[in-house]
Amino acid sequence: MAVLGAARRRRWWEARERLVQHAAPAAREVPDHSNIGWTVFGPTNIALHAVSIEMEAGETGEALNTADAIDTAGLPSVEREFTFGLEVAACHSQRRDDAAVLLALLGLEAIAPEDLARTPLARHLVLTVIRRARAMHARQAEQLAERMGLV
Repeated sequence: MAVLGAARRRRWWEARERLVQHAAPAAREVPDHSNIGWTVFGPTNIALHAVSIEMEAGETGEALNTADAIDTAGLPSVEREFTFGLEVAACHSQRRDDAAVLLALLGLEAIAPEDLARTPLARHLVLTVIRRARAMHARQAEQLAERMGLV
């Protein structure tokens, strides 16, 4: 909670330090992919939080490098997997890599179509790809938007 609080106050270094010095050692003490108290606490979840911090801080390159090393297979929470994928899509959008945004969104549609349709950031990303992408990707994004009920 302290990590999230620091990040929400835009204290990126404090959030990173708390994550590395306090949360990560505690996470190593529990089995990965456990769902103790419905927290999905463990080393993978700590890595997901590291991606979130870097994305929020605007350090999209660092967020994507961190994300590349994370395997979400076996996470006991579809919500955490969805949030991770959405943050990866947002990082690609910040870098104006619309093909990667579309690919990430299509992956999210496969795991949680109802969440994709109802999440404001996901809706915004789809509309951004429609507006900004090359014609082929824009057409695919339009089809996704139709399935989501956006158009």
